[in-house]
Amino acid sequence: MKSLVFLITILFSNILIAHENEKPPELWTWFKDLEKPKDSCVTQSFYALTEVGLENMIKNEYGFYGNIKNNKIVVKCLSIEPRKSKVLVAVAGSSPKSVESLRNRIIKLINQLIGKELYQLH
Repeated sequence: MKSLVFLITILFSNILIAHENEKPPELWTWFKDLEKPKDSCVTQSFYALTEVGLENMIKNEYGFYGNIKNNKIVVKCLSIEPRKSKVLVAVAGSSPKSVESLRNRIIKLINQLIGKELYQLH
């Protein structure tokens, strides 16, 4: 019985030590109010994410999700008023420089598309 308790104690100790050494991912976010309806925000976000090469893209009622290499990306558009929306961008990963660079690239593309009308994007 003592050896079983000792073995369980060692196993839990190793699990706790392993979790203590794991570094949480970097998370970089950004948001912006847009003078456009939510549908325009969704279209702009889709084009920006396509341009950066988002892999395994999932689009649902909550936004766009996917990854680029080891980075996870979420872009969400929220309706504020009929002709106003808010775009939220979040990028998470283990490398601060990679996460920041990817977030900034997505932001730049979304901002470039803000001034364009939907018919110009098709």
